[in-house]
Amino acid sequence: MHASSPRQERWQQLKETNLLLRKVSALHEAYQESDNPVVSSLRSVTSTVASWFDENETARVLRTMKILDPSFSMEAFERELREYIVPEVVDAYLSADNDALKSWCSEAVRPPSFSFSTCDSHTETPAELDL
Repeated sequence: MHASSPRQERWQQLKETNLLLRKVSALHEAYQESDNPVVSSLRSVTSTVASWFDENETARVLRTMKILDPSFSMEAFERELREYIVPEVVDAYLSADNDALKSWCSEAVRPPSFSFSTCDSHTETPAELDL
């Protein structure tokens, strides 16, 4: 929620004026700042348990993909990778097809000086080169 949104402002005002919410907020702050070994251990346990339910990077990426394309399916994407994309890229790499690799790979994954033109196809394969 944006910091200056009306909803956020109303929530802040409610937290500041409501006695119950102020008390809960004070207890939460005392719990978080306590140096008591028992409370510290309890915070560690609750933090560990809470981390089991956190959204990991894969889940965030999948959620973003679903937002961009509601029909996105991880299974279909993996199948396309396995059956089409990876074999094409590997074949282009092994056959030193620079144009095909440029069409498949963005410049972000290729060094600016990358070229198979320095490879003697009779003596070295691209896999044997030190890139």
